[in-house]
Amino acid sequence: MDKVLNRYYIAFWLVPILIGVAGEYNWLPTGLHADNVRIIYCYQVVGILLAASLVPVSLKLFNWMLVKKISRMSAFDALKRYGTFSILRLGLLAIVVVFNLLSYYLILSTTCILCACIALLASLFCIPSDRRLREELHISNDVK
Repeated sequence: MDKVLNRYYIAFWLVPILIGVAGEYNWLPTGLHADNVRIIYCYQVVGILLAASLVPVSLKLFNWMLVKKISRMSAFDALKRYGTFSILRLGLLAIVVVFNLLSYYLILSTTCILCACIALLASLFCIPSDRRLREELHISNDVK
């Protein structure tokens, strides 16, 4: 399970890097809507709302599910659910990152970069490790 989560985490970080490379090499339509104030406003509002809603939900919902549901399951079922919710949490953060990075290149607004950075920083609380998995699921080192 730990290796699968590590792959998803690496993929989560590769996507913004690829978007950044594509944007800096002008493979994306950079500044396409930079002159339209209404579109800039809409992109910024949606980006801020995504960051303000999905970042706390991804962190808090996972914690709530861990305490209320996952910790009461058998070890095998708990590992499956833990993996599913870890991937869901990264998916929610990826939505924020991808939308805001693409919006940045479309409208050239630093507000979008700020929202993407918030989601990227929140992902640092989601780093998968064997030690964290065992601690959160209360599994001893004897169980493999």
